[in-house]
Amino acid sequence: MHPAPESLNFVVADMARLFRSGFEHRVAEAGLGVTPAEARVLAHLRRTGPIRQHLLADRLCVAQMSLCGFLDRLEQAGLVQRAPDPDDRRAKRVHLTDAAGPVLDQIAAIGAEMRTLARAGMSDTEWETFAAAARLVRDNLTRAREARCSGGAS
Repeated sequence: MHPAPESLNFVVADMARLFRSGFEHRVAEAGLGVTPAEARVLAHLRRTGPIRQHLLADRLCVAQMSLCGFLDRLEQAGLVQRAPDPDDRRAKRVHLTDAAGPVLDQIAAIGAEMRTLARAGMSDTEWETFAAAARLVRDNLTRAREARCSGGAS
């Protein structure tokens, strides 16, 4: 019996796993003063800007309690701040502080190193085409999820 051909789902999951493990290994070795999980929190905050804690937990695929622990440590280190959401005082919004800049620069350098490893053997055009297709797939799946979560209302 021949093995089944690899589906795109498995390839994408493998890529994500390998990107994440390589990133986490490099962050741990870099001595940034943050854990790999905390580095992911900081990187997501740079990408999203101020965001409600529960939405950040959802984007990171972590439990809200886990995120609270990460944020507690990052806040103690002076890298993030939590403040009441102006639209809902019960909710907390998280934002980066200026002190996070140097750590984020190091995290960005690690991300660039991972992308360089990943794109070995690809031309700039091939890489940009791949990245654009990956963003389109992500956006399609995000829209489908949002439609499902909102009960299909458009």
